[in-house]
Amino acid sequence: MRQNRPFATPHTLARELGAHLPSPGQRIGLLGGSFNPAHEAHLDISLQAMKSLGLDEVWWLVSPQNPLKSEDGMAPQDIRHLQADVFAAGHRRIRVTRLESLLGTRYTRHSLDALQKHFPKAQFVWLMGSDNLAQITKWHGWQEIFTKTSIAVFSRPSYSLRASASKAAQRYRRHRLPERRARKLSGYKAPVWTLIHGKLSSQSSTKLRETAPDWADKVALHRAPPS
Repeated sequence: MRQNRPFATPHTLARELGAHLPSPGQRIGLLGGSFNPAHEAHLDISLQAMKSLGLDEVWWLVSPQNPLKSEDGMAPQDIRHLQADVFAAGHRRIRVTRLESLLGTRYTRHSLDALQKHFPKAQFVWLMGSDNLAQITKWHGWQEIFTKTSIAVFSRPSYSLRASASKAAQRYRRHRLPERRARKLSGYKAPVWTLIHGKLSSQSSTKLRETAPDWADKVALHRAPPS
């Protein structure tokens, strides 16, 4: 898939991050996804990551279009961003962003490259649920993701055993950090990853769309100016 034309400048990045650029050594979790729509599991992972990993912030990267997902049923990015922003309201250390659109990236490996280039002194940790670890080998350049930054995987109901036995987990089994040392994860040189156990919501975007198929229309209606 062709990359978008990038629009990233210090000014545009600062504006997207609420006029708050990361300071040197700041520990930032990156949670990518379609957020179609955002749900409790996204929030659980973010809050647990800040607690377990000692992160200063978590950035939600609302993707323009997930390369592995169909465009059918995918709400416009602006709608998904707005819903996620409202959903995460009240959690000041969670920043809901469209950074991948500004950076002109589609694939995680390219997004990591760009973020590390723009913020070389920040300590990034890629966050994902165990359901994603179980199928990460389908991602473009998945091994490069492991070699670019530390990774924290969060146990999700019914996926933990499958994730631990996955090709990626076996490929990097010698680089797995015990959960008891997870707070030091961001300080290790990649490849390094850990699996965090805890109570995460079983909610999913698919389930939400099934129960509320008109969610995007309601968000758009809420956003529309009065006539």
